[in-house]
Amino acid sequence: MNLLTPWALLLLPLALLPFWLKGHQGKVYTWLELMPEDKLSDRLNLAIKVTTSLLLVSIVLALTSPHGHDEKIQRIGKGAQTVMVIDRSVSMDHPFAGDNSGHVAEIKSVTARRIITQFIDSRPDDMMGVVGFTNSALYGVKITTNRDAIHSAILAATSPSLNQTNIGAGLTEGVGLFDKIENSGSRTIILLSDGAGKLSPRVKYLLSNRLKERKLSIYWIMLREPGEPSIFSTEEYEEDRVPNSIVLHKYFQALGLTYKAYEADNPETLQSAISDINAREKKAIKYFETIAGYDYSRVFIIIALILGLLLLAIKNLRIHD
Repeated sequence: MNLLTPWALLLLPLALLPFWLKGHQGKVYTWLELMPEDKLSDRLNLAIKVTTSLLLVSIVLALTSPHGHDEKIQRIGKGAQTVMVIDRSVSMDHPFAGDNSGHVAEIKSVTARRIITQFIDSRPDDMMGVVGFTNSALYGVKITTNRDAIHSAILAATSPSLNQTNIGAGLTEGVGLFDKIENSGSRTIILLSDGAGKLSPRVKYLLSNRLKERKLSIYWIMLREPGEPSIFSTEEYEEDRVPNSIVLHKYFQALGLTYKAYEADNPETLQSAISDINAREKKAIKYFETIAGYDYSRVFIIIALILGLLLLAIKNLRIHD
């Protein structure tokens, strides 16, 4: 058993207070010989003291937050260890570029949040981590099976931030999450952004080594801005005028890893991209899930409640002449 707040044990001496303090109740007699011996009252008095002492002990033990040892259980399913690397720049709060419905276009971050949430809920066996990025990486949640934590991280990662897109920092942080967990057999990074900042040669080199060492699959969903050239464009550019998004696309292609890029300029194409990733990443995986130890504090709270009710009943026992 583990105690989360062991300092509370310092309060245990309080359990001796009932034996130390003496109450004054009843009538005062000038001569004790007038008082008949009352063994029942003596026993009840001792019972009250013992019960009060046990009540205080139960409260102190509950305050220590005792928990059983965590348990690791192996799970087998179909899915992947996935890290979502999500752009949090303010441009993600702009409408989609290609909405031809005649209605007000849906905001990119809102659509991304909705579709990614559906993706997470449809993959119960996946372990997922979340990283956001603007001018720097923003840690969301480690790779976990805790759906509540994942959903909270997605909500934070699809909220607006600064007007910068440092994909290098986001990817580096995302790759680092895989170092903290054992390989389950399938590992994937999903990059969702509406731009591509320029990667320095140093970042390219370090990122390349880390991606290859961990043999990660990479999926990039590019949410195109109005007027932004396609990453699949075959147009010839001068060497120093190639759009950053095309440079990043070619960099991923040159890594020799499993890589696929998507372009989305409306909610339907974003949904299609996520659905394609969902179909591709369904390999058999093995992983260990940590089951938290039993919380014994609630047991001691119930004991304290029962003892309190017992004290109340004893204190109300009276013999009437």
